[in-house]
Amino acid sequence: MIGKKGFSLVELIISVVLLGIIVTFLYSTVSNLEKTNRIFAANEKALSKREKVIDLLYDDIFTANSLTLSGFEYSLASMQTNNSLFDIASPYVTWLVSKEKNTLLRFESTKKFKDIDSQNSDYFHISKVGENCEVFRVYQSKKKENILIHLKFKDEDPIIYEFSKPLFYENNVTKATPGS
Repeated sequence: MIGKKGFSLVELIISVVLLGIIVTFLYSTVSNLEKTNRIFAANEKALSKREKVIDLLYDDIFTANSLTLSGFEYSLASMQTNNSLFDIASPYVTWLVSKEKNTLLRFESTKKFKDIDSQNSDYFHISKVGENCEVFRVYQSKKKENILIHLKFKDEDPIIYEFSKPLFYENNVTKATPGS
């Protein structure tokens, strides 16, 4: 008897077909993992952006010596704070929504927002926080114990944030009237 020393053609074809099926499943699994990673990366980027906006607004308000809230459709939050992005000592910071693309802006200046004009443009910095802002409201709770922030950008989940006022706040949160 002669010993068998190789694979028959049928065995080779079956092996190649099985290998093809396994590679197909592995490829679809890797493809799904890549899609999932892209989705997670996009979600992480959006969450990171949201956290940066809230952290910046929180730092501005929490370190503020005074806070003035006004506005109806959108808030205008003005404060003198110790939080500066541009190394200004005790800057005046104002948060508002511009009509152009509903852009959320942060003004930081050595002067109050109402005193800023084109003649003193060296005294202020504008930071674009985000576009397509549908809601920007900063409230003081009815008991005047908490600050409430409601922020929503188009096609994103709303951000609703509440924090207690710092202990040094007495009654320095003021509501401006429409004409002021």
